[in-house]
Amino acid sequence: MKRVCKAILLALLGLSGLAQESATPRVAIPLIATGSHHRPISLTVGSLVITDQKTPVTGASLLRGADLPLELGVLIDTSNSQRDAHLDDFVKASKLFADNIIRGPEDRVFFLRFDTIPQATGWLNKEQLQGTTAKVRASGGTALYDAVAMACKQRMGPRDWRKPTRRVLVLTSDGEDNLSHITREDAVSEALKAGAVIFTIYTKDSVTDARGDRVMENFAKLTGGASLRNINRKEVFARVKELIDGMYYLSYVPPDFSKNVVHEVEVKPAPKEKFELSYPRKYL
Repeated sequence: MKRVCKAILLALLGLSGLAQESATPRVAIPLIATGSHHRPISLTVGSLVITDQKTPVTGASLLRGADLPLELGVLIDTSNSQRDAHLDDFVKASKLFADNIIRGPEDRVFFLRFDTIPQATGWLNKEQLQGTTAKVRASGGTALYDAVAMACKQRMGPRDWRKPTRRVLVLTSDGEDNLSHITREDAVSEALKAGAVIFTIYTKDSVTDARGDRVMENFAKLTGGASLRNINRKEVFARVKELIDGMYYLSYVPPDFSKNVVHEVEVKPAPKEKFELSYPRKYL
């Protein structure tokens, strides 16, 4: 009788463990691999070495970003520091970019302009996007960090690991901030909570403000995006589109998963592989 009870107990414990494991969601870490010409390349999970919390990851898979719905936010700096940046051209180029990359029925986009106060549209699908027009002019100070936080908190919200989507912010600015109520680190934290990948476009024709350029690079690097400069408006948005279309998502069950823990991730090319990787080094 004791043996029977022990067997039942072990079976129940085993089922409990399976239920707990199945309840643990797979994370989806955005990933961009670029080759020698800095263009996105095809990727296999076998070409990667992955650790999470310094623990080797097994059983990972790759999801093609192009197969996932796209949630896109286009953030445009309209502060006084942009008065020489040809804002109308930026708005036209960003709308054309959104029109080209919003394709599927679940894809959607919002636009957010910011100076003293960030102001955002609602979510727009492909059809709604066709009827939008906008006129902007440069004025006021710059609340850049507030704008990033608003895009992540009020538009995107916390990510749902069980419903992976591509969450992308395209930020055009000179990186200057003189009015935000939060820090740059706070803004990056909100982006990581939302799972947003930030692509930045530095709007000055030359790097006249090294600090602002570093701010833009920091947003891109910490969230797994890319930092680009405004060489040509059409070309720079086409480059962003190419990178977004070439994204992957690395899916796996993380070790010691907890919503209250900041996980540190490291993804490297396997031995003899030669490519560069962009991805967020942390997730929440």
